[in-house]
Amino acid sequence: MGEIYKQEKTDTTVINYSVPISDKMIEDILCSAFEGGSTYWAENVSCHNRKDMNKVGGWKHEYLTKTKLKDAKLIMHTWEGGQVAFSKQSIIDALQMMDDPKNSCTKALKRILFGGYDAGDADLVLQMACFKEVVYG
Repeated sequence: MGEIYKQEKTDTTVINYSVPISDKMIEDILCSAFEGGSTYWAENVSCHNRKDMNKVGGWKHEYLTKTKLKDAKLIMHTWEGGQVAFSKQSIIDALQMMDDPKNSCTKALKRILFGGYDAGDADLVLQMACFKEVVYG
C-alpha cells in the first residue's frame, strides 16, 4: 500500500496596505471599549492631566484626539487594583500589532478597519494599547 504525503504550505505572501486611522475612528473604538467592551477588566478610566481634560471638554473617549498636549495619556484602572496608561499613539500601534497573525487579532482588525466591529473588538484594541498583548479574554 502506498504512503500519503502531506505537503506543508511554506510559501507565504504578505500584502501590506494602507488604511487611514482617523481621530473619529479612535474615538469610536475608545467609546465602545469604555462603555462595554472592557468593563469586565477595567473599573474606570481617568485622565493624566485633569486640567487639560476639562479644557478640552471632558469626554474621555475624545480626549486623546482633541488635546494639544503631545504627552497626553489616559489611565485605565483595573478591577484588580492596577493602573496602565495609554496614548493616542498606543492606539495606533495596537492596530498595527493586531495585523500580526501571532497576536490572533487579524479578524477583529479587519472588522474595525472595514466596518462591523463590536465592543469586544474594541476591547482587543484597548488591551493591545495597554499591555501589548491580549491579557483578558
